[in-house]
Amino acid sequence: MSPRLLTTLCCAALVVAGCGGDSGGGSPSTPSDLTVRMSEYKFVPRAVTIAPGATIRVTNEGQIAHNLKIERGPDPKDETQELAGTDSFLPGDSETLEVNLPRGRYAMVCTVPGHRELGMTGTIRVR
Repeated sequence: MSPRLLTTLCCAALVVAGCGGDSGGGSPSTPSDLTVRMSEYKFVPRAVTIAPGATIRVTNEGQIAHNLKIERGPDPKDETQELAGTDSFLPGDSETLEVNLPRGRYAMVCTVPGHRELGMTGTIRVR
């Protein structure tokens, strides 16, 4: 598998895990394989807990392109080093992301210009 494809898969998984969110808090999701839904301008669920090596399915249910990126974090409002994520993709599409990161807390964000600032953020916890 090419490094670019692996990175894309990792990011998609994180998007699914990290871009999820409802109106705010709530309990984090904890399955080893899950789906994160993206729309304007949120992830559902917003807080995700996964096991190392988990796969996240990221779906775009919005009206415009989005992505799911995992950054060093832990504060998703602060741009940090990108560790994994999906490419931006169009409404109606989905991608999968295998998350091969060490245990810890990470930021989940959409890096399409302006989306982070509009609140398209969340957190991913690997444990």
